[in-house]
Amino acid sequence: MTLKRITTYVSPTRVHRLIGELGLSGIKEIKVVAYFKPLSEVSRIELLCEDSVVDRVVRVIHEVGTTGEPPDHLVFVSDYIPRPANRSVIGRRMGQLDE
Repeated sequence: MTLKRITTYVSPTRVHRLIGELGLSGIKEIKVVAYFKPLSEVSRIELLCEDSVVDRVVRVIHEVGTTGEPPDHLVFVSDYIPRPANRSVIGRRMGQLDE
């Protein structure tokens, strides 16, 4: 099983619905970070999924998570490379996405 890390940037107004739809697609762990600046709000969503469902996940992100305004439509897919077991972690590890 090959895992991929998907990172996308969406409007905070779309986060809850997008998480629900991604859950229906089988995604069990989703990390959301919100950034706020004057006149700008964006949420970064990170998740891991099997290589076989990447296309479906990207389609859900585009259909549900986008408003048509920047920075929507930014979706990055990369190989998931877990941290070596001998590498120390500072802070509390919440799940695979924190590796």
